[in-house]
Amino acid sequence: MSNAVREPQSVPVDLHMHTTCSDGKYAPKELVEKAYQVGLKAISITDHDNLAAIADAKPLADALGIELINGVEVSTSHLGKDVHILGYFIKEGTALCGYLSDCREKRLYRTERIVENLKKLGVHITVEKVIEKAANGSVGRPHIAAVLQESGYVQNYNEAFAKYIGSHSPAYEKGIDTEPAEVIRLISEAGGLSFLAHPGRFVPDDTIRFLIDEGIDGLEIVHPSHDAERQEFYRAIANEYFLLMSGGSDYHGVKPQDDENFGQMFVNYTWLQKMKNRLAL
Repeated sequence: MSNAVREPQSVPVDLHMHTTCSDGKYAPKELVEKAYQVGLKAISITDHDNLAAIADAKPLADALGIELINGVEVSTSHLGKDVHILGYFIKEGTALCGYLSDCREKRLYRTERIVENLKKLGVHITVEKVIEKAANGSVGRPHIAAVLQESGYVQNYNEAFAKYIGSHSPAYEKGIDTEPAEVIRLISEAGGLSFLAHPGRFVPDDTIRFLIDEGIDGLEIVHPSHDAERQEFYRAIANEYFLLMSGGSDYHGVKPQDDENFGQMFVNYTWLQKMKNRLAL
């Protein structure tokens, strides 16, 4: 059963999903087709540090009557912890686009360091194999996990992270160290809205307060890592500080429960409309 908070006469909207342009299983058009099959009426493809899926997905989305919102999930760091910022309604040709290109270069460098760490542990995979798995998208740890599984070093995605590449595992390397405030500024200058992604995944309450002070526009309320109690907790914060609310399945197509959540974990269109109203769209 979905954890999503459903409202009367709900029009299903999923504002968090990934394609092969980052660490998702499906190409942009394939993901749009899946969204249509499960009855989603509006979606945002939020690939990691990459906007490339939008141009490929939009013609099919338009043809199928699905509203496609330009989106991205941007990597940042605060007090040594990863913090992901979702950006919506991003315009092309802005400083944010240049920043995302730099992020993809840093992702490649991080991958090289992780592969070197794995070699020291007796685990021999190649950077080339990981890049091939990324299929020209934003390379990341899920691609390393896939190569580890294919090479027989682990049985599944979760074991790869727990044993080798998770934040407390021996081959881990720190990600992008840009402060969230800088990304919030870049998203705003790109005509968009910034949201804290999945705050229930190890984001301290103090960090949430800090981001509010830095001008973040909203919080992701509905997410697979948020049970009903967590959702209500973040709703209360959003209401207290007049923040917008977002949510979705965080669909990758490779994680446990991904297919169960897709089309079932969504938000009401009224949340999306409030985002548009904020931007006077």
